[in-house]
Amino acid sequence: MQLCRVTGTAVAPQKATAFETSKLLVVQSIRLDGTSDETPDRLALDPGYGAGTGDVVLVVREGSAVRQILGRDDAPANVVIVGVVDDWSVEEG
Repeated sequence: MQLCRVTGTAVAPQKATAFETSKLLVVQSIRLDGTSDETPDRLALDPGYGAGTGDVVLVVREGSAVRQILGRDDAPANVVIVGVVDDWSVEEG
């Protein structure tokens, strides 16, 4: 899993059947201190968590996880949001 910040949305007038009830969001990976880790933005599928621009989310980058979360074997995606993060902390040690 990765922490990411939602930086935008993608509008698709036509979607694969597996995505009809999901949003496509643009996400940027972040470090534990909240700063960007400079990796390229990705498109992530939001299956109904209601994430929006500026939210911090947990993302899974694994095709089989996407298929399992959506309950479909025909989901043509490999990045899915699995939760919206309210807050986090890191312990030194």
